[in-house]
Amino acid sequence: MITLLARSSAGIQFCAVHLRTKNVPSNLTSRCIVWPRLVVQDSVFLSAAKRHIHTSRPRFINPMIVAVLRPVSKFLAVIVGRSFRKWWQALPSNKKRLIIQHLRRNKGRYVFGSGVVGAATYYYYQSHTTTTLFTGRHRLMLFTPEQLLTLAQVQYETEREMYGDLTLPHNHPYSIQVKRVGLRLLRANKDIPQLYNKQWTISVIDLDVINCEVLPSGDIFMFRGMMDLMKNDDQVATVLAHEISHAILEHSGEHLSYGYLRDLLILVPLAIIWAFLPSDGIAAITHWFTNRVVKVCMQLPHSRTLEMEADTVGLRLAAKACFDIREASAFWGAMDIGTQHGEPPSWLSTHPSNADRQQLLDNLMDEAIAIRDSFKCPRLSQKDPRQEVKMMLALKDKLLKGELSPTHQKNVPVPVVSEGRGH
Repeated sequence: MITLLARSSAGIQFCAVHLRTKNVPSNLTSRCIVWPRLVVQDSVFLSAAKRHIHTSRPRFINPMIVAVLRPVSKFLAVIVGRSFRKWWQALPSNKKRLIIQHLRRNKGRYVFGSGVVGAATYYYYQSHTTTTLFTGRHRLMLFTPEQLLTLAQVQYETEREMYGDLTLPHNHPYSIQVKRVGLRLLRANKDIPQLYNKQWTISVIDLDVINCEVLPSGDIFMFRGMMDLMKNDDQVATVLAHEISHAILEHSGEHLSYGYLRDLLILVPLAIIWAFLPSDGIAAITHWFTNRVVKVCMQLPHSRTLEMEADTVGLRLAAKACFDIREASAFWGAMDIGTQHGEPPSWLSTHPSNADRQQLLDNLMDEAIAIRDSFKCPRLSQKDPRQEVKMMLALKDKLLKGELSPTHQKNVPVPVVSEGRGH
């Protein structure tokens, strides 16, 4: 069966047509666009056509150049700073005084030059600022969708080579379930143009890893360890909608752009550290500490912002597809219950804690249910899956505080879940 995409004045509609031959009737091709990519080995083909979206963005940086310049620029900052320190230490006192006097006499020029560079940098930043879909958040974007797709293709081939022998066949129950849920999500959200500039595939990897990842091209890799934890289609939809949200929001491009900006801002401080601290040992320790501070204060908070945004948008996508979105909160609550030794502090993680994600989804639940109702979905069951999770969380809290007797402790069923979070 080939999935097609039909366009008409009434909007975008999905067509599913069984073709016994490779010849498509002319009356069909006039209404539907056939997408040439079907099943890629064991990957599941999910959706259909590509729409070219023209933007007014300025010319962007080649991501390959950025990949090379990021480590090289840091290395050069260290070399320049260290060379300046060695040169200054070897300079006679009278020449040092002359240089200092020159700087004092011409400080206005240097301040002006710095101002010009700062203004140019600010203009460049503003000209490359875009607004995210749905949330309206402003962010820096240095790469075009086409550049990201080129990078994604390389990464996809790498992932396929790495996991090729571990990919579950398309007729495996997990593959069938993921395909079914993915198609339902995409069909329910067919009004979002960003879905159509990607070639959606899903590969289920036979590894006991609790993870699911997505490439900018729409290729999703779901791991068996994650599937083992999910009880039903609604929870599978929670994870898939989260990954689809990452893709349509171009989070990978934003992550690369933010990393490039962060590295650019730290170049001058790094050069100053190596230029003015008295020895290589002290400079190296300060350099390491600076990197840790930048990671904790800039890199990790930004990563958590992207994850929370994907949770927010993903809940809306699942609501439009008429899934029981209360299972999203229940899933993260169960993950919190099953964590054996607790999670690291959220401020040291790329992802929000399971409890924080559950709280976010609960806060958004009334709005998401209203969206679900607006699409004439069947009524939700009276049994709320969150109630059982709340009871389990309360029992776990008492258990950790030592408020339960040994007899009660034996009767508390606490599932065991790995501590890793990569989704």
